[in-house]
Amino acid sequence: MHVYATVVVVSDQDVALGFYRDVLGWEVRQDNQMSADYRFLAVAPPGHTSGIVLGPAHIHGRPAPTPEAPINTDIYLASDDVRADFKRLSTLGVVFSQEPEPMPWGGYGARFSDPDGNLYFVSDAG
Repeated sequence: MHVYATVVVVSDQDVALGFYRDVLGWEVRQDNQMSADYRFLAVAPPGHTSGIVLGPAHIHGRPAPTPEAPINTDIYLASDDVRADFKRLSTLGVVFSQEPEPMPWGGYGARFSDPDGNLYFVSDAG
């Protein structure tokens, strides 16, 4: 048994998919139309089995965040080089709420959000 995915609620699955796949470079793991109003859409970083389900609000019973009212996902991402990822992703339009800064355990960490306002923390893998 392992963790397959966690859900982040998004306002538009196609817009979210464009961000996670085309900007972050993640892969689509599942994209299935479950019913007329439910599309199960899961993405994950290349080479990793755990990922994120880009869930519609009406299925998950909570509203999608907005850039004006972001929500912390409490999802922590690991990077081989946060400072390089910050530079690369910033040029692609990713919104960081802080530049990479030194972490008490060593390495660097930063926070960014997806187009809906789902907030992530990313730090050097160690």
